[in-house]
Amino acid sequence: MSEQQEDAARGAGPHRRARTGHAPDKADPEEAGFHHRAVREARLLHVKKHRQIRRCFLVEGPALVEAALDAGVRLERVFAQRDTCPPALVQRLRGYPDVPVVFVSARTLTSLAQTQTPQGVVAVAPFLHRPAADLANLVSPAGPAVVLALPSLSDPGNAGTLLRSAEAFGACAVCFGRQAVEPYNDKVVRASMGSLFRLPVVCYGEWAELAAAAERAGLRIVAAEREGEDVRAVTLPERSLLVIGHERRGLGGIPREDVHLQVAIPHAPSVESLNAAVAGSILLYELDRRRHLPAAETVPAAARVRTPAG
Repeated sequence: MSEQQEDAARGAGPHRRARTGHAPDKADPEEAGFHHRAVREARLLHVKKHRQIRRCFLVEGPALVEAALDAGVRLERVFAQRDTCPPALVQRLRGYPDVPVVFVSARTLTSLAQTQTPQGVVAVAPFLHRPAADLANLVSPAGPAVVLALPSLSDPGNAGTLLRSAEAFGACAVCFGRQAVEPYNDKVVRASMGSLFRLPVVCYGEWAELAAAAERAGLRIVAAEREGEDVRAVTLPERSLLVIGHERRGLGGIPREDVHLQVAIPHAPSVESLNAAVAGSILLYELDRRRHLPAAETVPAAARVRTPAG
C-alpha cells in the first residue's frame, strides 16, 4: 500500500490535516505524508524564487539545526525522521512550543533534503540578512574592524567557506551583492558550518549602496587583485572592507577610484591563481594578525622608512 493510500485508510491522516490547514502537534505520533501541505511548501524552498517569496530557507542536518538554535534563530518548522533524528535534538525541540515538529517518513525526508545521505532532520528558517544601511551598526564605532564583501562571488562552496573564515578571523559581517551567490543556497549553508547563523550577513543591490555604507562606517576598501601589491609589504587600513571578487572576472563592476588598496598574495608562478576561498581566508587571517600586533610592528619591515642614526 502506498503512503497516500495509508493516509486515506487512516481517515485522519496528514492529507486531512493539509486540507483543514492543521499542522501536526509536536507530540502527534502520526507521520506527515509526502503530499502534506507543509511538506510541499518546504520542498518549494529548494528553488531560489520561492525562498525569496517566502523569505525563508532550509537547514539540513542535526549539527546545523543545533547551530541555528544555539544562535537564537527562530525556526518556523522542523521535519524529523523518527529513527534517524537524534533523540536529544527531538527532546530539545520540545522546549520550543512555537516551533512545530513534523514527523515524516524516510521517503518524505529524502524529498526535503538536498544531500545524497539525509541526516534525519530538515528545518525551515527565516531569512537572517540585514540591509546595507545597517552596516555602521554592525561595526564598532572606533578601533580595528574588518568586514568581508562578496559582490559577485558565484561558487557556493567558496562563499560558505569564506563565511566560516570570516567568523574565525574576527570579521564583523559578510556582505553579499546581488550578483553573488545567494547566502541561503543549500551549499552555502552547509559549507558555512553554522557561521551563517552566528555572523551578521548583509545583502545589497548595487555596489554604490555598499560603498556608501562602508564610508559611513569608516571602512577603507581593500580589494584582492592579482596585480595588487604584495600584502606582506603594505600597511593595511585599521578599518577595512575586504573585497573578494568573482572567481574569473575579478573586480568587474567596481570603480577603481572606490578602492583604497589592491593587494595580492605571492605564490609560485607555476600556479595561475589561488582559489577565491583560499585567497580570501589568507587575507582575512592577515588582517586579523595585524590587528593583534603591537603598534610598532603593524607596518611591514619592507614598508618601513629607515632614518640615519644621528
